[in-house]
Amino acid sequence: MGSLFPIHRPRLGLSFRAHGLDLIDVRRLWRRLPTVTRVASRALPAGMLVPSATTPNMAEPAAIAKEVGALLEGVRDRTVAVDLPMACGTPALLHFETFPASHAEQEALLRWRLRQEEHLTAPDLTLRWQVVPEGKPSSTAVSVLVVAIRQAILDQYHQVCEAAQLLPVAMGFSTVHLLHVAHRLFPAEAEWSLAHRTAEALIVLAVRQGRPVRLRVKPVRGTSVDVKADLLQTLQYFAQADAPSPADVARTTPLYLLDEGRLQDESLSSHDTTEVWTMADHLNGTVSVTRARWATTPIVSMIAAPEHPPFGALAAVLAA
Repeated sequence: MGSLFPIHRPRLGLSFRAHGLDLIDVRRLWRRLPTVTRVASRALPAGMLVPSATTPNMAEPAAIAKEVGALLEGVRDRTVAVDLPMACGTPALLHFETFPASHAEQEALLRWRLRQEEHLTAPDLTLRWQVVPEGKPSSTAVSVLVVAIRQAILDQYHQVCEAAQLLPVAMGFSTVHLLHVAHRLFPAEAEWSLAHRTAEALIVLAVRQGRPVRLRVKPVRGTSVDVKADLLQTLQYFAQADAPSPADVARTTPLYLLDEGRLQDESLSSHDTTEVWTMADHLNGTVSVTRARWATTPIVSMIAAPEHPPFGALAAVLAA
């Protein structure tokens, strides 16, 4: 087993989405930006993969494994970082004044909070979480970004990887992976936000001093959406919920936006990489929007910019 599947930091990223699979190959060199050497995608028939937090995502995992095998044709490395769709789990952002050091105690506390606040009571939930300290030297407070997933659903993705002879040394969730990429883009910013629109939901995270402080998940319904209006509404709510700035003090919030949606949305039809949105007049604020494009990602690429860059797969590799 060791000779066939050598364990090392993955350079392959594989993302699962309802519409298809994405693969990316990233080479790392000492003190240089990661270099993308390969990108490939493969469409899936409608209904073959249906991301859900409550029901099995695949009617035939073996059929998806064949699609993964076809996508990986000619690729010898089988160690991968897997990027799962957010819709197959339930995300939550929890805050603690103190947090135990023991992994077992952390899990017990998170399960209790999820039962109390998110009403997650399924007996077979698996938790994946990321702890972010407040950052002040004397503080013990932390924020925890946690995703709960049914074990039966997670097992399906493991089954696909095993059938495709892959070794998933990292398996996580797309928005959490994207948070790592956004951190690299705004290292000096005291406050910024990440917005990730998928085919199933719009997910918005507000970050302050490197620590996630607010989370909103809005399901996508209907045949058309207005992401700009939804984002402005969310950011305005975040701003009003925080300690308000003086009315005469303007504030600009950087926003990193990745749109993976497949619904019609004229509000995001612009091809510009950056633009500025204006919040409600009484907030006296603007939003500086950076759209996720191949050129905005902290990488060097040896291939032409793909029409639909596989940011999920790329972010999974960078976060691994």
